[in-house]
Amino acid sequence: MNKFLIAFCLFPFVIMAQLIDCQITINSDLIDQTNKQIFETLERDLNEFVNTTSWVDQKADDHNKIQISMVVTVENYKNNNVQANLQIQSSRPVFNSTYTTVVMNRKDDDFSFDYQEFESLNYNPNNSNTNLVALMSFYVYVILGMDADTFSANGGADFYEQARKIVDLSQRTGFSGWKQSENRNNRYWLIDQLTSPTYDAFRGVLYNYHRLGLDQMHDRPDMGKNAIAASIKSIRDLTDRNPNLVVVQNFFDAKSDEIVQIFSGGPNFDTNSLVEDLNRVAPFFTTKWSEI
Repeated sequence: MNKFLIAFCLFPFVIMAQLIDCQITINSDLIDQTNKQIFETLERDLNEFVNTTSWVDQKADDHNKIQISMVVTVENYKNNNVQANLQIQSSRPVFNSTYTTVVMNRKDDDFSFDYQEFESLNYNPNNSNTNLVALMSFYVYVILGMDADTFSANGGADFYEQARKIVDLSQRTGFSGWKQSENRNNRYWLIDQLTSPTYDAFRGVLYNYHRLGLDQMHDRPDMGKNAIAASIKSIRDLTDRNPNLVVVQNFFDAKSDEIVQIFSGGPNFDTNSLVEDLNRVAPFFTTKWSEI
């Protein structure tokens, strides 16, 4: 039996995952810094900040928490300014399963900020924050929004609104990654594509792929496969009108291996149209699609 399907053994799914469990790692190996204590302090304080801030009111048991991994790779450090990149991944559990699915997989190359050791990290939702706090808070709210969208249609709206406010307030800071005029893969365009009515179909994909697709794989794998294939078709329709979307790139960065596993075992499924759609919307993974 396909190893993906083996994961779908009984594991009661109780409530929507909203409370986060985040592991943040600071990698300073690339810089020549004699005293790296500051980065150990930063790592500790960021973990405390993200995991103890009350981002939402809901609670979740351990199985239903949103699992988040962040790796901040420091590329340059001078006069309290940190030039870095962020690799971020979030996942949520799948209904009746021990399996967890990656929802976001993204790299941010404009992850730069000023930092003094032991400075206080506090998020103010109604005012400007330091760029470090703004960066972390932005991604927490995007993750919460995408996670909510996988459980209920358009369920992430309130979280996206918080992320958009952070973008609007951060554009005046002088740090890159927040402005419309910069590269089309930055934070501005990420939240724009998650909130603009033009791209509503993508949020529908998040719900249909996860709730109508993955969450049905234990009891009705045939239904689950059909829903997932239909989600890929929806992405094709969207990208035919709006090519080169950052949300689509991030989606396949998260889902490419999973899609191959889903359609490489279990109930028979005619994959011809599916593979054609995948090659059209994500040609950068053509080698993987050939394994289906």
